[in-house]
Amino acid sequence: MQDSQGAAIGLDSLLCLVGENQWVWSVLDFDGIGTALPGQGYAEIRDRVHSSPQGYVMSWTQVRDFAASVQQCFDLLLVAATDRRSLDPQRLAAGDFSGCLMVLTASDSTWWSVEVLTETEVTTGIMERVRARYGAAS
Repeated sequence: MQDSQGAAIGLDSLLCLVGENQWVWSVLDFDGIGTALPGQGYAEIRDRVHSSPQGYVMSWTQVRDFAASVQQCFDLLLVAATDRRSLDPQRLAAGDFSGCLMVLTASDSTWWSVEVLTETEVTTGIMERVRARYGAAS
């Protein structure tokens, strides 16, 4: 999870490439370290993630605040959708993210995966910006 100069790639730096939006964001899995959110420690965040079949649902502002508080993601599954109805608990539990506009995954502090729905990429250019900043991306 490092760029070509060896600097760590954090969630905040990836989300900076997304741009302002009105999407609904949901943290479906999280383990990491940082300063946490005001009034919430990371244990509470993990509890919120696992207490709802839709995960920890946030607005763009909230997910940016969350990202800014995270110093390192060990594991993360973050999805974006047009609205909360698109976060179908059964599909999410089955690992079916086809209703999502974007999926960000961090695993074992070693790699990031950024997946963007084709229609979303056409209108936003997110993957183009990811490739420009970090090189090869699929």
